[in-house]
Amino acid sequence: MDELGMPVRRRWQEVGLALLVLLETMLTFVLRTGRADLLACAVTLVLGAALLWRWPRWTWLLPLVLALNALAGSLVVMVVGTYAYATRSASRLRTVLIAAVAGVAGAMPTLFLGDTMLSVTGALTSVLVVAAATATGMYTATRRLLLGQLRQRAEQAESGRGLAEEQARRAERTRIAREMHDIVAHKISLVALQAGALEVNPNLEREQVQASAGLIRQTAASALNELREVLGVLRGDGEEAPLAPQPTWEDVRALVAGSREAGISVEMFDFIDDPVPDALARTAYRVVQEGLTNIHKHARLTDSRVALIGEPGTELIIEVSNVLPQGFTSDLPGARMGLSGIETRVLHAGGTITSGPTDDGRFEVRAVIPWPAT
Repeated sequence: MDELGMPVRRRWQEVGLALLVLLETMLTFVLRTGRADLLACAVTLVLGAALLWRWPRWTWLLPLVLALNALAGSLVVMVVGTYAYATRSASRLRTVLIAAVAGVAGAMPTLFLGDTMLSVTGALTSVLVVAAATATGMYTATRRLLLGQLRQRAEQAESGRGLAEEQARRAERTRIAREMHDIVAHKISLVALQAGALEVNPNLEREQVQASAGLIRQTAASALNELREVLGVLRGDGEEAPLAPQPTWEDVRALVAGSREAGISVEMFDFIDDPVPDALARTAYRVVQEGLTNIHKHARLTDSRVALIGEPGTELIIEVSNVLPQGFTSDLPGARMGLSGIETRVLHAGGTITSGPTDDGRFEVRAVIPWPAT
């Protein structure tokens, strides 16, 4: 269907039309032998051939064919021409007018039969046939238009569903990548710090080396276990599992302790006395985790601090800052998605987050998140 509601050209229909015109012409030639009848046969053949060319130029060709049918009185031309116009025309008024022309033209040959009864019967038959062809054509056109609209809506719905699925897949891939970054980046940065401490201190006692190696092993094993959980979800085998560990408020404090064990000079200012909801604790955990990870990578030799302030019914304020390093560079790669990830989390929780240098020579990540009263 090239155009919504328009008929489709089929070869078997064209062959059937040609056969019907030939059959009607042959019957007219056999049953009638007058000169006028021979003219009617010739005109019927011409009009039947013209109907085969109705597809690209139907707007003017079909009315012309129906009007010239007054010379032939062809029933096939009258029915097919009227039906074809009714199935294509979008205007009901024009369809009715063309049907009137077809009815008058089809009835004219019967008016010269000389028998009043035959003339009236022929005229009524022409009117009834034209009315039936018009009604059938208009019904077919409406049905085709409705089916075309339904098909179009189904295609649009299918396309929209495919687009929604693709967007969902992209969002899920982004979420998994963010979870993997949050899980792995912090632990690997701790491993790198601990290994670096061993590298720059070759004169450590055996017990200190063993303690550092054990800490590295423990941190790496924890990172691998958490990464295995994410990969299990990504593969889709087995039961559903959370995309990341579900940290609590105590885990936020443990982050600072872990950084201290890795050799980072970090102070903890914890002014939280009330129980923190799990959802809020998870968001705070990710903010502190990302802030400390960046300190491990880019400012491990500077003083840093973590401040946690708030109470129910107000806001939870999280500040992770460090003194801006002078000339320090890191060989640890950055994914450039950590701050973007925690910004998404904080905004989703209804809060705000800022990051950047401060007037007192520090780099600060500051998140303000609503803390519900209940």
